[in-house]
Amino acid sequence: MRRILPPKQPSLGAEFDIEPSRRLFFAIRPDVGATGRLTCLMERLRHDGIMPGRSVEPDRLHITLHHLGDFDDQIPPSLVPTASMAAATVRMQPLGVAFDRVGGTIGPFPLRASDGSIALRMFRQTLSEALIKAGLRRHVASAFNPHMTLSYDFGDTPEQPIEPIDWTIREFVLIESLLGKHEHIERDCWSLRR
Repeated sequence: MRRILPPKQPSLGAEFDIEPSRRLFFAIRPDVGATGRLTCLMERLRHDGIMPGRSVEPDRLHITLHHLGDFDDQIPPSLVPTASMAAATVRMQPLGVAFDRVGGTIGPFPLRASDGSIALRMFRQTLSEALIKAGLRRHVASAFNPHMTLSYDFGDTPEQPIEPIDWTIREFVLIESLLGKHEHIERDCWSLRR
């Protein structure tokens, strides 16, 4: 199984370029109430010409915590069990999040929090430590910009305040994304608890 190099690598020619077909990542998904409010928000933003392109499908809305890799044919057999064992060690009470800003970047259209989501950053740090203890240090990036992508279409919308969309995070998931197919497969799920 061959790992895909980042797109910055020079091409060796089309016959050697392999597009990844799978992505594995830890994420948080909005609860049912927040998903409903997000769906209404996306419809309004598109209607008002603020958000470009097509909205992300409600069942694919998420906040990525850790990107574990892109793969061209299958995920390495040991990665899911190792990541799952690490995630099972995380102990943290449910936490509240509130997102109150949209736009403000060139590229995909994000939903963000003006307070930087401090509680979410603390949770991610706990998960990072568990992954490192499990031997997955190379999958732990230090940079984390808490956001939820509402549209993957390119845009350049100035940041704007919105009525906060909040919910209590009670679980986190390990997702396999089938790239280009707009499909997420939940590989595992853990409740937040002490």
